[in-house]
Amino acid sequence: MGVWIVILAAAFYGLLRLRQTARRQPRRIWMWSANLGLSLAMLVAVVTAAELGFACFADFSDTFNISNVSKRWLVLHIDNEQNEAGFRDREAFTKFVSPGQKRIVFLGDSFTAGHGIKRIDDRFTNLIAAWLEQKEPGKYVVANLGVPGYEASLIEALARSLFEKQFDVNMIVYVYNINDIEGYDPNMQESLQQINVATPSIFLLRDTYLLNWLYFRYVQFKYAKGTSYYDSLAKSYRSNAWSGSPGLKAKLAQLHRECVEAHVDFRMVLFPFMQNLGPDYPFREADSLLIEFCKTKKIPVLDLEPIFRQHAGENLTVSRFDAHPNERAHAIAAEAIEKYLLSDLVGAGQRR
Repeated sequence: MGVWIVILAAAFYGLLRLRQTARRQPRRIWMWSANLGLSLAMLVAVVTAAELGFACFADFSDTFNISNVSKRWLVLHIDNEQNEAGFRDREAFTKFVSPGQKRIVFLGDSFTAGHGIKRIDDRFTNLIAAWLEQKEPGKYVVANLGVPGYEASLIEALARSLFEKQFDVNMIVYVYNINDIEGYDPNMQESLQQINVATPSIFLLRDTYLLNWLYFRYVQFKYAKGTSYYDSLAKSYRSNAWSGSPGLKAKLAQLHRECVEAHVDFRMVLFPFMQNLGPDYPFREADSLLIEFCKTKKIPVLDLEPIFRQHAGENLTVSRFDAHPNERAHAIAAEAIEKYLLSDLVGAGQRR
């Protein structure tokens, strides 16, 4: 950018000298060329200033984390806030907890990690940790092991690793996102490719911030309505991706079985897509399958969709371009989890 600004300044200087020469020695083509060149240079200068502002000050995310601005947001607010274990958490994830303490581990993807949430304290897991500390001081240790992009098979592998390495874990809460089935459906991978292959090859679109962001806004506009991603996602729960072997249902059963064998309390939270809330929520059938599975296995489960439906008129997403839950949505989720899933962890007289 510094080299480009020097080049642009030199171009301005050269064009101004050309116009001065044209005035002293009137040559129509010189004057026309100088004025046209200065107009173009001013346009480029405005775009450069906007790019510089975006490069220095833009700090926001997008749904699929494909723009350079969003990738930088992830580095600043996810990667740079990781503990020594590699998770976005202020507290260290030690192998053992203090005597008398119980550890609650939240597993999940970007919703759990807090994609789009700048302050860790505004995440639902941190709000729950503060609530437990207020109600039962020093009794519980809450760990957030959410990793953006993780789906069910990776979640199960992470839980199994905790058991194999004999970490102190008393409870696992799997914060399930409706797209955690992606790894079991080839059609889902094809749908994702519609967006992933849109990465530009042209330098000005690939390696800038403003132009790159504008390009992916075009991509989002082009694919958000027409992409088969959400349709494919809903259909996944009617296919072998759910009921096959291997399939999501079998993987969830394996995760539950491993928790039982490790004497770890296993619970689930179903976190809906914020942009699809309402009477026509397209994943209600998927939620029903997941709830029925949990009932069959006697797994305590909380479906947040009916709760969020009551707040459908509110702004619950990070931004127009990022459909992840915002701070308000995290606060609603935290209160619901406390009240309907974890209320047995505090004294009866202290429950909300």
